[in-house]
Amino acid sequence: MEDKIKLLNIKIRGWTATFRLPFLYSGTGLTSPVPPYSTILGMIGNIAAREIYPKDVGRMGYIFRSDGMAMDLERTVRFNVKNGRFEPNPEKKRYGIVNRQFHVNPLLDLYIENIDLAEVFENPKNPPALGRSQDLCWIETMKDGENTGRNYCIVEVLPVKEAAISGTLVPFPQEGAGGIIILLPEWFDNSKLGITRTMKKMGRFQAIRYDEKAPILKAKRENTFYSIVGTNKNIYLHSFEE
Repeated sequence: MEDKIKLLNIKIRGWTATFRLPFLYSGTGLTSPVPPYSTILGMIGNIAAREIYPKDVGRMGYIFRSDGMAMDLERTVRFNVKNGRFEPNPEKKRYGIVNRQFHVNPLLDLYIENIDLAEVFENPKNPPALGRSQDLCWIETMKDGENTGRNYCIVEVLPVKEAAISGTLVPFPQEGAGGIIILLPEWFDNSKLGITRTMKKMGRFQAIRYDEKAPILKAKRENTFYSIVGTNKNIYLHSFEE
């Protein structure tokens, strides 16, 4: 059992959030109950104005919650591929309407192992977005003691063998955990200019909603669950190297 460690803690709040589910899009766009790790890496990269990869953050955990989900109508623009280039469809076939699900009043309580990323959140280069570009959000300013006025704080966590976990993703299978099973990308490589980003790793996860009764889960691997010192919060720290 290792000693307590320090993590970078950032709270990001917004009006809406959309986490599109892959392989499930036919007229209605459903959202994941919690954000994929790839979405969070992309959001950090947008804030930093550079590519962010798993090695840049180390392990990462979060607690996500919202006031619920709703449906919206969204206009789409259809394109044709001609000679390797995208071209709009003729006027009569150009536009469509889809139903899109979204989270209302989301809050992302984020924990990152690499505390050197604090400067990225203290001086953001772009406004963050929880999903699509229109899902704009903001970094909350801390209001507790020595952290007052900062966009982040440093917390200490202790490894535990079992913990009540909710509002996050845990690898499947996780005995005792509820939630839907989702196949999600863990991260993308966008380092090559002129080509579409490439998916580097897929994983099966169990999405545990925040409003579900958090079960007591037993760690199936070492250094997985952590208790945040001074609070009643527990988190799962995800390692992208597994």
